[in-house]
Order: sequence, then structure tokens, then C-alpha cells
Amino acid sequence: MKIALIHNSCLPVSAYGGIERVVISLAVHYRKLGHDVLLCCAPGSRFEDFEVLGLPADYQRRPAEEWLPAGIDFAHFHEPFGASRPGLPYLLTVHGNGKPGETFPPNTNFLSRSHAANHGSEVFVFNGIEPAAFPYVEEKENYFVFLARARWRVKNLKSCLAMAEENGVPLHVIGGDGRSTGKVRYHGLIGERQGKLEILSKARALLYPTNWNEPFGLAVTEALACGTPVIASVNGAMKEILTPSTGVLCGTYEDFARAPARLEGLRPADCRKRVEDAFSAGAMAADYLRLAGRIIAEGELRQRPATSESPEPLSLIYKNTFANRLRLRFLGKV
Repeated sequence: MKIALIHNSCLPVSAYGGIERVVISLAVHYRKLGHDVLLCCAPGSRFEDFEVLGLPADYQRRPAEEWLPAGIDFAHFHEPFGASRPGLPYLLTVHGNGKPGETFPPNTNFLSRSHAANHGSEVFVFNGIEPAAFPYVEEKENYFVFLARARWRVKNLKSCLAMAEENGVPLHVIGGDGRSTGKVRYHGLIGERQGKLEILSKARALLYPTNWNEPFGLAVTEALACGTPVIASVNGAMKEILTPSTGVLCGTYEDFARAPARLEGLRPADCRKRVEDAFSAGAMAADYLRLAGRIIAEGELRQRPATSESPEPLSLIYKNTFANRLRLRFLGKV
């Protein structure tokens, strides 16, 4: 069949871009499995290997069948499609957490079991990556790495800085700008060509103490593919991705600060195998195609997803300082 993949971003992406990487991985594997692919993305995108359609300026105000070319059998949206449901078989993958009271169309997919449950759904497909694209390194160096949008408070760089300092371990920050001092080095938004994978693959651990219900966490699977274990909060999808042989889950800052001692005995080979077994791009594409087949056969999925008023409770990771206690009391977050 011919599948349209829709996301209003410029492709290909060179540095940060989790959703964009998922879209491209799906395009590659859909084609490997014998399907034709149309990439619907931001005007100006250049992707020699695939047919590309620049999204019209008013694409969210018009039904998809008005701007999609004839012959599309299935439309896979990676962003809200706007005014009305498509008149052809479709799937919407939600990559973030909905706002309070937000509802979603029946043919909606989420990224993990917990992500789906927090939106009244049981439909999910794990994100996948290409394990072979990540260098596997057995011998690690004595530093930690933070890999996320540092300006997003829920990604919790503050606790990573405090924990690394308490343990006397250098910290490399990828995904944020700052002044490198002492044992902390900021690299900004860098991609593979700028050294992201070299830093990630040699790290003693990835620090990922998110203070929100993380829908998935591509950075976690990228680290594991490199043979790098992960120290994370228990929130969101982390307990679905990490196992006792691939990382350490933490419910408090005290757990987080003591976690490096629990890295002993974790084997890089087990981290890599976890991705190969459960989070490969090929498995992701196959799961999406099964879901597409179900939609084509049955029409709309029998669900009415909506953001839960009582999502899974969070275990906040924060150092117990006076300033953090004040933030939590008056802002409800740290």
C-alpha cells in the first residue's frame, strides 16, 4: 500500500529531533517491507530517497484528502490533523502528554503502556531505533551524560548537576547551553556528526531523572544501544524500558544520588540486547503495520481517548533544599 507520513518539520534532521527520527525510520522500514511512502513535511525539506510533499500553509484547516495526492491508502499523522477527521484510513500518533480535558480521535496511538493509560487507552507502539546506527562500547569512562532539552524543567538537569557533584563525577550536558566549569561541560544541541554518539557511548551512565510522565524517552534507548546503562526516575515509560540488568530506577533524590553504586555488575551487552529485542525500528514499523491493517479492516478503533484527570502519580526527584521546597509548595513543581 501507499502510506503518507505527516509531520510539519524540516527533513532530514541534523541534530535534535526525536519525532523526525521516528518518521524517517518508519519510512525506511515501510519501504523495506514493500510499501510506498510519501513524506509530508515542511516546505523546503529535501530527501532524495523518498517522495516528498511540502505541506500547504492551510493543511490543518482542510480535510487531508483535499491536499493529499490520489492513491494514498493510509495516512499516519505524527501531529494533530486539525479541522476534521480524514476521510481515508488514518492513525494519529501522540508524542506528548495531552492537556487537561483534551480528547483524541478513535484512531489514536500512544508510545507506551503508561502513556496510553494516562489517556484512557490501551493502544500503544513503542518507539524504535536502528541499533546498528549506534556505536557499542564495552569500556566506559568515568563521566555521566545528560541528553535532553535542558530548558525543559521536567527533564531535571538541576538534579543531574547536584548528583554528579555529590559523587565527584564529571557531567557532559547535551541539549542545553551553559558555561562549562569544573567538571561540567555543556555541548549544546549537537548531533551525531558533532560527537553526540561518541560522548554517549563512552559514558558510565545516562542520567534521566524526569519529573513528568515521560511518554517514552528515545534518549534512553539510544544510550542502551551504545551499551550505556541509565539512571532514571520511575516515572512514565521508564519502568517499561529499563530492567534491573540495564539501569537503575529511582523514586527519590536520595535514591538517585546513591544510584551510581548500583551500576556495578550491569553489562553493556545486556543494554544493547534490550534494544535489539524490544525497541528496534523494524519492530516498531511491524507493530504500526499491524495496527494499520486492523484500522483498514475494522474502521475506527473502539476507544475514545482523553487526557486523564487522575494520571499516574509522579515520584519527584529533587534535592531537598529550601528553594526547592518553596518551588514545590507554591508552584507545584521544582
